[in-house]
Amino acid sequence: MRKKCQFCGEEFISREKYCSKECKGKDQVVSKEEINRQIRDFYRKKGRIPLKREFNHYNAARNRFGSWNNAIKMAGYNPNPVMFAKKYLANDGHQCDSLAEKIIDDWLYARRIPHEIHVPYQRNNMTADFRVNGIFIEFFGLRGELRSYDRLVKVKKLMWKENKLEVIQIYPHHLFPKNKLDKVLKWIV
Repeated sequence: MRKKCQFCGEEFISREKYCSKECKGKDQVVSKEEINRQIRDFYRKKGRIPLKREFNHYNAARNRFGSWNNAIKMAGYNPNPVMFAKKYLANDGHQCDSLAEKIIDDWLYARRIPHEIHVPYQRNNMTADFRVNGIFIEFFGLRGELRSYDRLVKVKKLMWKENKLEVIQIYPHHLFPKNKLDKVLKWIV
């Protein structure tokens, strides 16, 4: 799997979080002031606080401040809410479980594409994030973050294959830092 080094930002292929032992060591010596500056710079450029996976010095931030949320607070911002605790209202009135889900819903609505949200699959209690003309759309925002989530993704993919379902898979890199939904969803327009 291709990743970005959490210290230098260079792309590399490995299961590790850093491209080298040198970068891993340097990540631990980033000062509180530098972490605060980088969080504020990110906010100035993007208009939001960084996600953990977008911040090169996440481990250093946790080490210096005790937690990621404390680092965000010390930079002068409110941390993101607990996952799925905050709901987002899409432009069409749909209640979305995440900001990413809202972005996808608003993209569909802006193009006047009729869609359903939180759609149950045929024979079980799992749901898809969206359905457009019989095609399911899933956003996998936590892939690689939680083992239980990764297991659920495997179960869903097996179920899709067994039932010959058409599914479009969307991942965080399709939305952040640049929205690429025009490319990912181009054939449903």
